[in-house]
Amino acid sequence: MITENVIVKDWRKIDISFGLIYPNKYTLGMSSYSIRLLYFLINSLDNIACERIFLPDNLYMKFPASKDYSSKSNLRSLENKILPEDFDILGFSLHYENDFKNVLWILEKAEIPMTFQERLKMICNDKTKVPLIIAGGPIVTSNPIPLSKFFDILFIGDSEQNLKFFFDLYQVYNSQKINFKEFLEKAKNIEGLFIPALQNNTKRVVLKDLDMSPTPIFQLISNQPSRESIFENYFFIEINRGCPFQCKFCISSFHNHPFRNRSYENIINSIRTSIKYSKFETISLIGSCVSSHPKFEQICQYIIDNGKRLVVPSIRVEHLTKDIIKLFEKAEIKTITIAPEAGSERLRYNIGKKISNEKIVSILTQIKDSQIKNVKFYFLIGLPDEKDKDIDAIINLLKSIDQLGFTKNSLRININPFIPKLNTPYEKEIYFYLNEKIIEFIKKYQKLEQELKNIASIKLRFKNFKSIIKNARLQTMISLGDQQVSELLLEYYNNGAKFNSLQKAEKVLKFSLNDYLLKIKECYSPWII
Repeated sequence: MITENVIVKDWRKIDISFGLIYPNKYTLGMSSYSIRLLYFLINSLDNIACERIFLPDNLYMKFPASKDYSSKSNLRSLENKILPEDFDILGFSLHYENDFKNVLWILEKAEIPMTFQERLKMICNDKTKVPLIIAGGPIVTSNPIPLSKFFDILFIGDSEQNLKFFFDLYQVYNSQKINFKEFLEKAKNIEGLFIPALQNNTKRVVLKDLDMSPTPIFQLISNQPSRESIFENYFFIEINRGCPFQCKFCISSFHNHPFRNRSYENIINSIRTSIKYSKFETISLIGSCVSSHPKFEQICQYIIDNGKRLVVPSIRVEHLTKDIIKLFEKAEIKTITIAPEAGSERLRYNIGKKISNEKIVSILTQIKDSQIKNVKFYFLIGLPDEKDKDIDAIINLLKSIDQLGFTKNSLRININPFIPKLNTPYEKEIYFYLNEKIIEFIKKYQKLEQELKNIASIKLRFKNFKSIIKNARLQTMISLGDQQVSELLLEYYNNGAKFNSLQKAEKVLKFSLNDYLLKIKECYSPWII
């Protein structure tokens, strides 16, 4: 695949080589704004070459990597085909707990020791150089402790403000002016850097002015569009960060606060410049709540007026006015994504989404009467204080929407398990993940499937819900985990990283996830932002 705006630097003219790793497939990684931003930011420093590394496509990975017989050459960087072990720094962008096993697979496949203790011994005692292993991203900021066994440095919060300080310090170490232990000691003084070897206290870094985060003008655009690489052909522009609504389950509301908007002038200048220098057809607005930008309509109108296709993520239901719907029609948007989260008003109000079912149906009526024919829904089940009648409420709400006359498969329904996140108001709500309660989760999915599967307008987007629940339990463990969970993750990985591997790991380490979750419920917290 030929891609424009790839940055390839001459390694003879740089001081630091940086492998930027998204621990999943290329198509998912290039759908991440964080990867584009970091690639742009780091490569804007003349003395650093930043190259991308993803999981190999079309490869069945066997866990652990020691039992995988594929060549480690499959992990070479895209730009200069460099092996991970040959970079000075490997930086992981971590967005999803379920990708963590892929981090260990990449390190082991690259023949890099997986734990920081092993690497520290090699560097300090054996005088062997190995890449510095660092990470950042939402799950790191939320709770770095279960990851701390494996990384040398973890970035907490927004990285724009401390990246330059970090690289300047690394260059001092790289030029052998200080040793590795001195480097770590000095690194702990950079705000937002957590050093697991030192267990230092640090604060989440907040970029107060979003205009200070540059929009990557030269974004990676494929000139061979395909269904798999569709997001790579989009130009991404972040218009806000955080969320003003403080829904109690939401990681963005509490780990990215305060809510910040990029200025309208900055957004328009970025779009104008990008159109001048890059070839793309679609602009995607990025943010946890893009419709909360005070100039949201004007931004959309500007994109449309410049002949570009507009894409927006999930939009607050109450923000879907007649004018917005008309604007989306003009933009030829075919699908609107909304997240009612709950079917009952009681539960929806409890979590922080104060919108009535009557209002939802009214808005869906307007959508039905528009040229926009598809609606994607996101619901959560397993929420705190959820009753059987709340599951019935999801069914009844969707049946009432179906009665509006939507066509076959035009209502796409995603129903996900609620996952408690550390440092949110719902961090201790582990009820449905206790061993004896898992069956209740399964029954909820079974009822939803049974009641909704034969409605023509509805297309269910959840399959194999037993697997979904097991995945969610693993995510919950990582989200709320401490040092014990860090040990458990390594044992889980070494046993094959399958669902039964977790049970084996619990037995080997004499660890009870059930008891640990109860400990969380009793106000234990491994990490406070």
